Amino acid sequence: MSESASELSQDVRQTALNHLLSKVQQRTSTFESAIIETRQALARILISDEKWEEAARQLQGIRFEQSQRSYNTKQMFEVYVKTVELFLQADQLEQAAQAQGRAAALVAYVTDIELVNRYRLVQARINDLSQKYIDAAAAYHTISQSGLKDATKQSEILERAVKCAVLASAGPQKMRVMTGLQREKMASSLRCFGLLEKMVLKRLIKPDELQQFSEQLEDHQRSLLTDGKTTMLDHAVREHNIFVLSSLYTNIKFENLGRTLGVDAEDAELMCARMIAENRMKGRIDQIDGVITFE
Repeated sequence: MSESASELSQDVRQTALNHLLSKVQQRTSTFESAIIETRQALARILISDEKWEEAARQLQGIRFEQSQRSYNTKQMFEVYVKTVELFLQADQLEQAAQAQGRAAALVAYVTDIELVNRYRLVQARINDLSQKYIDAAAAYHTISQSGLKDATKQSEILERAVKCAVLASAGPQKMRVMTGLQREKMASSLRCFGLLEKMVLKRLIKPDELQQFSEQLEDHQRSLLTDGKTTMLDHAVREHNIFVLSSLYTNIKFENLGRTLGVDAEDAELMCARMIAENRMKGRIDQIDGVITFE
């Protein structure tokens, strides 16, 4: 049915395939192979019509384990990865994250590096969109090191890694990731290299240095924090500056720290307390004297 349907118009094919699917689903144990082929054919039609979410749901409905026909790991993995890609194209982050789990269970058994990189890319993208920036940066960096043949693509992915690293929460882990990125031969040619280099060199960054970098960010990376006025970039840079000051001073008053960061003393204290609580910085806070002592 799937092969003969290819000779019909796309609308007729879609109608016929949907009809077939509705019939064979009533006896899934017998016709699971036909269901798989039909869902894949429907997905191809929906993709050509740019109906990403509908196509993803067709692929998501595939149950290889119920088929009497044997499918190899690569075939199953490719369908699972494509499902995640389509959900991301449809801006369905939650669905993409859920679908990723099926691919994650098989990735260790796949040897096709291009296919594995497709998985790594959707994994990085999900972390990026979820604002798990340190994980996204590390994943993008890994992909850029995987022997990509397209230099333009490699540069694009490395740039994504740098942006996510800059936006990540300050601390030793962020510094390790950024140092690795700075050492990449291609890094110095990136538009965002200047800010990366300053962070790796532990230099204070002023708000007026952020405009060019901010313009390179995607919409979700420009989102505001709960206060409704601070961007992710503003917050990341303030934490970076605290991290830098912790290596320059033994202690500092929150009033002076806030003035350097462009916030009031109370906000400066809250930021320091969070960094200490999350083991991203060592220090002691004296609330009576309004002072933090770095360790």
